[in-house]
Amino acid sequence: MGHLWMTWSLEGVGSAGQNVADVEAACHALIGSVERSRRAFDEPEPWEALRRSALIIQDQMLGTGREVLDQGREWTSTLKGVSIVLIPRD
Repeated sequence: MGHLWMTWSLEGVGSAGQNVADVEAACHALIGSVERSRRAFDEPEPWEALRRSALIIQDQMLGTGREVLDQGREWTSTLKGVSIVLIPRD
């Protein structure tokens, strides 16, 4: 598979987009973004909920997400404050 364009948003934090090499790189970008977002919260509970959602979405990306992308189709997921879109670039 070629490169992917990914956009993601974290409720209460913001959104971002970038090119990534593959599904694993997308996972790394998402989880890294969630880890960095911890400072945006005064209390740990909202951040921990986002982190749980991101970890579930990571599992989805590595399973059904990869299958959909391998077919050349866009893949999206939203779960309790975390949204992601992966689009094949070539």
